[in-house]
Amino acid sequence: MTPVLEVRNLVTRFHTEDGIVHAVNGISYSVEAGETLAVVGESGSGKTVSALSIMGLLPDPPGRVEEGEAILDGRNLLGLSRAEWRKVRGRKVAMIFQEPMTSLNPVLSIGYQLTEGLRRHLKLTRNEAKARAEEMLALVGIPNPRARLSDHPHQLSGGQRQRVMIAMALSCGPSVLIADEPTTALDVTIQAQIVNLVEGLQKKLGMAIIWITHDLALVAGLAHRVAVMYAGYIVEEALVGEIFRHPRHPYTQGLLRSMPKLDGPREERLDSIRGQPPELKEPFRSCPFAPRCSHGVDTCRQVRPELQEVGRGHTVACWRWDELAEDSKQGGAS
Repeated sequence: MTPVLEVRNLVTRFHTEDGIVHAVNGISYSVEAGETLAVVGESGSGKTVSALSIMGLLPDPPGRVEEGEAILDGRNLLGLSRAEWRKVRGRKVAMIFQEPMTSLNPVLSIGYQLTEGLRRHLKLTRNEAKARAEEMLALVGIPNPRARLSDHPHQLSGGQRQRVMIAMALSCGPSVLIADEPTTALDVTIQAQIVNLVEGLQKKLGMAIIWITHDLALVAGLAHRVAVMYAGYIVEEALVGEIFRHPRHPYTQGLLRSMPKLDGPREERLDSIRGQPPELKEPFRSCPFAPRCSHGVDTCRQVRPELQEVGRGHTVACWRWDELAEDSKQGGAS
């Protein structure tokens, strides 16, 4: 199938008073209609910056997309002008942000914020846009949607605000939805409701989803494929089942070992990945994970590995992936 969105060699830098921050370092991936790609990694790995770059929402200055393409419907999103972006953002590609209270305008009603995009992109009349907004609120499970249109964000619960954000993102029928940790600020029950809601809407609308998260447990039941990011690089990508059964990169293995196990003993302590994520002030000429890796050898500290295919649809950037593969078979990543 032809990808709906194809990201090629995306490079993003922040030019600050303290130097250049190499936030995203040449990542590439694609996503097809009806597919969910999970982008996973610690805070600071470049997940959100890559999404903001694709959406044309990177703060400039200090952020700047310096290389790459993001091809949607034959157009490079990274080359659009502000006027062109106003026609595309929300209509072709939309984004749900992590904290709806800071994404919704506190002084404007829910109805106004929902109908603004509908009138701009779909050229609906005021009454048509209001009816569509009410329909979208009902679709995402907001009770008494007509009355909610006149409410302001502070009058809704956290879960309801996130549902409003989803309704806004989906109201114009985008081809691609980017969800940036949309359940992080919610309790577990509401998280599950939001995930189920997005999954149901995806099946109904057939859109592609890029789901950004640090929670591998969430990914297990949500995504089709997983891209693991570290220090601005994709270090492993595979089908979700393959990632859980046969992780090849030591960072991926570490993330999996840090997950609580439902069938494990209560007193079992979770493993952690030693050390801290690196500063991104210099480009990496060696493996960025080498200082934290217990499997590292001299080559790891001298030459940065490129992504290589190690199985069907499975790529990894590690010099010792074949040896680690044997470890994972013996339970090293369980």
